[in-house]
Parts: sequence; C-alpha cells; structure tokens
Amino acid sequence: MTPRPADGVHMNLDLLGPDGIFSSADAARQGLDRHALRRLCTTGRLVRLSRGWYAVVEGDPPLGEERHRLTSLALGRQFRARAVISHHSLLICRRIPTFRADLTAVHLTSAVDETIAGESGPVRRRSVTVRRPGVVIHRSVGGLRLATPRPHDLRPAAMPVPLAIVQAGLLGGAESALVPADSALRSALTTPEELVRAVADFRTHTGIGPVRCALAHADGRHESPGETRTAYLLRALGFEPEPQVEIVADGRLFRVDFRIARTRVVVEFDGAVKYADGRPEVLFDEKRREDALRREGWIVVRLVWADLDHPQRVRARVLDALSRAA
Repeated sequence: MTPRPADGVHMNLDLLGPDGIFSSADAARQGLDRHALRRLCTTGRLVRLSRGWYAVVEGDPPLGEERHRLTSLALGRQFRARAVISHHSLLICRRIPTFRADLTAVHLTSAVDETIAGESGPVRRRSVTVRRPGVVIHRSVGGLRLATPRPHDLRPAAMPVPLAIVQAGLLGGAESALVPADSALRSALTTPEELVRAVADFRTHTGIGPVRCALAHADGRHESPGETRTAYLLRALGFEPEPQVEIVADGRLFRVDFRIARTRVVVEFDGAVKYADGRPEVLFDEKRREDALRREGWIVVRLVWADLDHPQRVRARVLDALSRAA
C-alpha cells in the first residue's frame, strides 16, 4: 500500500509549473489552496521563494545562489510582461560566476512594451520601477524593448549578458563586472565588442567610470574568478601581468597563471579547489613544478584568496620577488 504523505497531498508537484517553479494561482488551478501549500512547505516538499511563488524541492532545500536563481526565475515570470531578469540575477541564472553579489534581492530591469492601441491612437507603454524587500526593478536602459508574451509562453525575459555584466559592476564595483566578463568571454557568451557597446549604453550612469576601465582589460584567458581578481589587483598596483604564459623548465612545458612582463617573476593564484581532496600526488606535482621553475631562475609568488584583500601585502611580495630576480 502506498504510504500517505504527511501533508496529505497525492500528486506530482512538477505538474504545477515549468522547472518546478509555480505561483499560488498555478496551484489553485490544480486544487491546492494556501493551507495545502503551507503543509507542503512544512514537510519540505516545497520551498516558498517569494510572495505567492514556490519551488518543488528535490533533496536538500536550495540555498545561496541556487535559491536566488529559482527566485529570479519566479519573479521573472511574475513580471514578464513588464521587465527582464538583469544584473547579477541574470548572471546567476546563466550560471556565470559572480563576485560579491547581493543575494537578498532579485534585480530586474524595466522594458518598453510593444505599441498598443489607445483611445487617441497608438500608445507606447513604459513599465514602472519597483523597489521592495526581495525585488528591485530598475529603469529601462537604452530603449530595451519587450515583446508582449504569448499566452502559453511562461519563460521570463532576460537581459543580454553584456548588459547584465555592466549592471553587476554598477551595483558591486569593477570586480563584480570583471569576474563575469572574463568567464563570459572564455565561454563565448559575449565578445569584447559587445562589452564596449554595453558600457556605452550606460555611459550616463553613476559609477560607470571604474567599470569601463576594468572591462577594458577583460580577458577570457583568466580561468577562474581568483585569476581575474589577481590580474585586476596586479594592474592596480602598477604591474603588468601576462596570463597563461608557457615556460620550459627541466625539459618540461609548464603553464603559469601570470608572468610579470619582461621579468622572471611568476605569480600563481592558489584556489582551494585543486587541493580540496588532499591527495598527496597533487601536492607533490605542484611542488615539483615549482622546484623546476626555481631551478631555471624563476621567482614564484603564490597568492591565496585572503591576499587579494590586502594590496600592500601583495605589492611588497611582488617587489621583493622582482628585486631577487634582477
């Protein structure tokens, strides 16, 4: 005999909405009232994303960026006739790395609707902005247009990736634009030319100067957010980092994260990922690689996440390496 669910609801909840995301109105059409939804949340089969919006839970409840992604998709559906998912919310939906993204509010951008018939002739409507706990809808950008959604198309509209990258920088600072820009370039989700045009669309916005300067150095050769931030910091300190340089040492070809241009100083960013499992062969290979570089006269500076928040510490270490390599 099939056990009776603790919440008393016998149905496939994925039928309530695409991707397991649905509104209370969607649930009502299937006979689930607010009391049933509350019971489903209590038993862990659903999670409440926002006012009137829910998601089906498979396994552990969504946290952090995953919860923000689901909430962005839900609110994108709610406002799909008025706005597009934008800023870091769009980047998270596309699974593009972000930096210091505020996950407490979903960000959307108002759009110009299609022209509609009015009493005195054609009227072009403009959606209003919204700011309330959990959601912000920003004013329209560059005449961004939004076609009237088809009745059965529930997909939310999305800001183009290059524009969302610039918006993320306007909210969080230069690195908040540069980290997703490098990843998007590496994944062919944008081009340098598209980034230039996106910056131009925001030329009158407060704070665009630092974002423009940072994106001028966007480089898809940076393989992680840590490498992006390392390059940004080194340039800000007056050094000239060359990414992904190949060096022959002990008859082997090595590729290093950065070489300080025209010197024999190498800068490596050590993220936690490659050491996470603690395998001794990984640590041994890394040491053997560094020893080979040192025997060939290269000075290696290793940086970790904590170092990137202490510019003067990094400056001193690189200057010391340069003095020893001279």
